[in-house]
Formats: sequence, structure tokens, C-alpha cells
Amino acid sequence: MSRPLLLAALAVALPGLLAGCERVEERVVHRENCLVCHQPRNEDGEPEGIEEAHPWYALSCTDCHGGEAWVCDGTRGTDEEGRPTCDGKWVYDKERAHVSPGDGPKYIKNLSSRELDEIDPAYLRFINPGDLRVVDQTCGQAACHQDVTERVMRSTMAHTSGELTVARWRAGAQATPYGVYGSVAVSDPNYDEAPRCAVESLTPLAPPSLQPGSGDPERDLNVAAVQDQYLAKSCLRCHLWDFGENRFRGDFRSSGCTACHMVYEDDGLSRSADPRISKETTPHPARHELTTIPPIQQCTHCHYRGGRIGMSIQGYRESAGRGLNPPNIEVLGIAQHGHDAAYYITDEDTTNDFDETPPDVHFEAGMHCVDCHTEEEVHGDGHIYADTQCAIKTECETCHGDGDRRARPEDHPSLYERDGQIYLRTKLDGRELLVPQVLDAVTPGNPRYTELAARTMGPMPSGFNHTQKVDCYTCHASWVPTCYGCHVTLDMSREGRLQATGELTPGKPTGTRSWVVLNDLVLMWNSDGKLAPSMPTERFFLTVTGTDAPHNLHARPRSFTFPDGRTIAGFGQRAFNPHTTRRRSPFSACDRCHSVGSTDSPPNEVLMDLTHGFGTDRFLFEGCDLSNDDDSCDPATDTTTYRLDAIIDRAGNPLVAVGHPDPQESRPLTLEEIERMRAIVVSADEEIRTEIPPDARTNPNWPFAQQVEASTSTPPSRGGADAGADGGS
Repeated sequence: MSRPLLLAALAVALPGLLAGCERVEERVVHRENCLVCHQPRNEDGEPEGIEEAHPWYALSCTDCHGGEAWVCDGTRGTDEEGRPTCDGKWVYDKERAHVSPGDGPKYIKNLSSRELDEIDPAYLRFINPGDLRVVDQTCGQAACHQDVTERVMRSTMAHTSGELTVARWRAGAQATPYGVYGSVAVSDPNYDEAPRCAVESLTPLAPPSLQPGSGDPERDLNVAAVQDQYLAKSCLRCHLWDFGENRFRGDFRSSGCTACHMVYEDDGLSRSADPRISKETTPHPARHELTTIPPIQQCTHCHYRGGRIGMSIQGYRESAGRGLNPPNIEVLGIAQHGHDAAYYITDEDTTNDFDETPPDVHFEAGMHCVDCHTEEEVHGDGHIYADTQCAIKTECETCHGDGDRRARPEDHPSLYERDGQIYLRTKLDGRELLVPQVLDAVTPGNPRYTELAARTMGPMPSGFNHTQKVDCYTCHASWVPTCYGCHVTLDMSREGRLQATGELTPGKPTGTRSWVVLNDLVLMWNSDGKLAPSMPTERFFLTVTGTDAPHNLHARPRSFTFPDGRTIAGFGQRAFNPHTTRRRSPFSACDRCHSVGSTDSPPNEVLMDLTHGFGTDRFLFEGCDLSNDDDSCDPATDTTTYRLDAIIDRAGNPLVAVGHPDPQESRPLTLEEIERMRAIVVSADEEIRTEIPPDARTNPNWPFAQQVEASTSTPPSRGGADAGADGGS
């Protein structure tokens, strides 16, 4: 047989010879070890299988993963064109091509950050070249993405200090609402150039094991010590220094750079053409392909807790649990994030003709998170921020302008101007979206002008302009997911500890909630100095069982002491953007903030009480009275009633600890500010309004059930959709 025919025959026969890829094989025409198994030749002799991970610049498998690509039983060299040569025989050896885990575990995608620190870096690189511990050898090389990877290590997504900082401050566990702890140790060598809201360094949070009766505040069974356990065990699972839990549908991802840039399906199963990758086991990326444009589903693999924005923007929300839901709901029908298929609700009432939890208009228009949030926001700017608000630069006005000016395309990389109009080009599919401008909506004679928009967002006789002091989403958010009655239980008995952890260490805390509501608008000043919606944060009660008195706790909140010596329950409240924007929101009406008909006993007074922070009697919770100095609490004698939707008392004293001081102090309204709002009288005939039933102050379903639906906001067309809001509400 001639040499060309022999080579062709070998090329066709090789896949059969290497069916197991377990034996050492010889071959005349050599390819990389990795490709022989993961990209074998088909019947026509063409290689097919694993996808090209980095199509922008040619890289070999071992450039990223390490291992041996070319195995020679003699001496290896290179020819004049840089190709490898061998003075002996080329061989195929899976053991040498792969990197051994050594004495460590083979499966590492369920390990904590500290456990991953102990893994052989060569094996960690083999499993995930994007891990931040080895990225200096891969993505972060000087010739590649060194600047980006160095910034990422100080980003909020890497250290996730924001999940810890204010929660610990509200519990009295640290003296400052600025960052002290994070998931890892990190420092900023350029701190002298950082903004005021940055911090110089962070220390890893590693709370000591609880020891009831130890007398040590960090180890004893007080609320602050148990909260640290809760934060470490339940909250620190979404940061870039580990893989997350990788157990539940909707949570699968990698670590480091590939946590975002290697896309996973919700089910964690591979769709790759690689014949060696299991299509039945998890976790595997969808395909062996990096992306510069992560889709919203990849972001939601982490951003489904906290503010729940990953779910809210898509139009579904958490329930409080079985038996606590409305009667005619429609559920997602898919088990996600460790919850059953009935846990997430997509429609509150299937008997009416509108959706109470519609998706955000930007999501409906085909936008993804990366279309708003810039590279610098996501990767960080190199400084350390323990508050997301300090890291986020994009505002609604960045794209839509305000009542005084139009947006400037130079302010956002996705914007451009054509024929006097502002457009946005989506990154994932290149869709062109017309971006409505607030100035057009409030300018008489403009085709987009509306009287309602001019009345709410245009200049007023007093000189006040809503867009100057009210954030856009305050009036355009169509719903806000809000939970009340959060109760954390820790069973310290032998049985409880074994059940929670499998060993006799402090048990993992478990939590329940009593109510989830959607239409509570409680105004606060955010750290941008604007009025914004808010939601409760870490407003929980702790019960500890299974120990000897007096160390059992019963429904005890945290204790927070202001500088003036006044002590309150350490409840939190945070101004935030719920990412539920609609062109016309049925949620926010003029009667939410201003008196209807008259300032003298207005019929909407109970609604204004809710909005301005005085609260109602809808959510009452019996908890430990903090006037009892002992951590123990007798349920029969030492309890008091907490009104969970109140954030100030009638004297204007805060009932919550906010803890977001930069760039400006975020806080509840003052009595003077409330009076100014209530002094403005609006008509009872507004198109959008809130009905006030007789039991409004005590009915936990109000104002959700009574909200009058004025507009369901038809989803925009997919061709040239409006990417936002041009009307007022």
C-alpha cells in the first residue's frame, strides 16, 4: 500500500482503535493527545467533536488546561515552522495528557473557597482554567487580559462583601457599615486614588464554631454570632472564588472568569459535540465555548437571592411557601434553586386578564443584563466596594435622559444617535432598539409628548421636577418583591446538628417567612440622593433550641444601638431598583405620596402611612422584647408586637438601620419631608389610583388586590422596540 493510502486508512481506522482512549496508541500522523479523544475523525477523516473555546485567538487545549499535548517516546523538538517533532514515536497517553488530582479529591466543584485553596493548582487549572487562583497562567497573562483579571479580583462579585457588611453592622458585630470582611482576603494598592465609598482591604469571614455558654460574644448563642454562621454557610455561595453549590437546577456554573463567560444550561447538562463528555451528569457547561456576552440566564444562576432581580426582571417571584399563596396562581412548574416546581409564581390570579407580575420592559424588548451594565461595572474598576451602589454607574438617565436633557451616546457604549433619535444596539443579537427620551415626552409639540408625562416629569410652577429628586423606577416599577416575618431557627441538639451537617458541629440554620407581598411602596432616600422604593433586609427573628437554658432564644431580633444611645431591633431596609420597569406602572399612583381631595383627613391616609414609612397593622409579629437584657426570652412574658412594614415611628425616629452612607446617606423620610408631600393635593379621579377598603390597615392582601389596572403595557414588537419608558405614572 502506498504511504498516502496508508495514512488515509489510519485516519479512518483510528476512531475505532481509540474507542476507549485508555490505551497508549501509535500513529503515523500525530495530533494533540486531547483532540484524538475529544475531537476524533469521522468516517470521512475529518475531525469533529469538542468546540473551539476561544475563537478570537487560536489556543491549544494545554494553553488553557495544562497537561501534555504532545507525547514522544524519544526526544521532542520543533521544526522550522514551529511544529513539534519527535525522533522516536508519537504516542497517545490519556494519563499523561490529563493532570492527576494527586492525593486530593477528583471532584472539586462542590468545595468551599477555603477547600479549593488546598487543591493542587495544576489540577485546578486542568478542571477550570478560569479559576482566579490560576488565572495568571491563563486568561490573566500579560499578553491577554491581565488588567481585567486584576480588577475582577477586587470586584463586588469576587469578594461579595456587600452580603456581609451592613448585615453585620446591623447586628452590632462590626462598628462600621463600610467593608471589613469578604469571601477572601483582598487589598487595593491604589487605595489613595479610590472614591470615598471604597475600602482599602477585606478579611475573610471565618466565624468560630458556636459554643453555648462560652461567655465569648463571637462563640455564644447570641443573634450576631448565629447570623455570622448563617452568612458563612447560607449566603457566601455566590462569589467568583468557588463554584457555588452546583447541586440544584438553576445554580450550575463555574468559578472565576468562566463563572460568567462559560454558559451553563439551567439543568447543568452538556450539549457539546464532544463524545467524551457525559450528557447525563452534572455539572457541565452547555458547550465548550467562551462568550463575551453572557445571557441573562447565566446571570440568574447567582442573582436570584437578595433583591431577586434575576427573577423579577423575567416576571416571576418567590412564594412564601405552600399554604401561604393566593388561591388562583400559576406556577413556574420547574424546580429551581433548590425549591420545588410550585415554589415560583408567574401569575398571581389566572381568573383575570392581566399579569400582576409582568416582566421588565427591557427584558421583553430582548435586552440582557450586559446591555445596561458595562464592563467596568461587572469587572470592577480596581477598587474595593462593599456596597453595590458604589460600583454601579449606569442609571435610567444614562439612556433615557431626564426632563432637562437628552441622553448622550458617549455615556454608554451601546448607545448611538441617528436622525436625531437615540438607539441602543443589543450585544447578544445586534437588535436595534429605539430609546425613548424623557425630554421628548414632556416637550409640547413633540410626537412623543403626553400630558401625563409633562405633568409628572416636566417643570412645575414651584420649580420642582420629579426627575430631579425621584428615581425613575420609583414610579415605573410595576411590583416590588417584599417578604415579612422571616424566622431563622437553629437546632443545637445532637439530633439537630447531625441532621443539618452530618456531624456534631453547629447545625445549619433554616429559615421560613410568613408573607410575600408585591405592592408595598415604602419610600426612602437612596445613596444617590433620590427617592426610591425600598425592601426589608435581614429583618429576621432567631430561635435557638436544643440547649440548656438560659441559652435557648425565642424569636429574638438583632439589637442595634444608635450613636445617641437609642436601641432598636436591628431590622434593615434598603432602597433599591426592583428591575420591574413598565412604560405605565399600575403600582405607583399619585395617591401613593400625595393627599387625595384634601389634606384634612384624606381618604388615602393609610396608603400614605405605608409609603412614608409609618407602616400599617397588616404584618404583626410576636417577638422577644429587647428591653429584656438577657438573651433568653420567655414567650409568655417577654414578648412584644413588631409592626414589620414600619420604618419610622410617629415622632420620626428610625425603626431600621440603613447602613448605606455613600455617595450620600440613604435614610427614611423626615416628618418635614412627609408633610411637604402630603400638602400636595391630587384629584380623586386619577386614571391610576389605589382603592382604600375599610380593612386596609389590617388586611395583608392590601393594596395588592385593590390596585386598579389602568394599562397592561402590551409587549413591544421584536423588530424596533422601545427600550424603556416615555410616559409618567
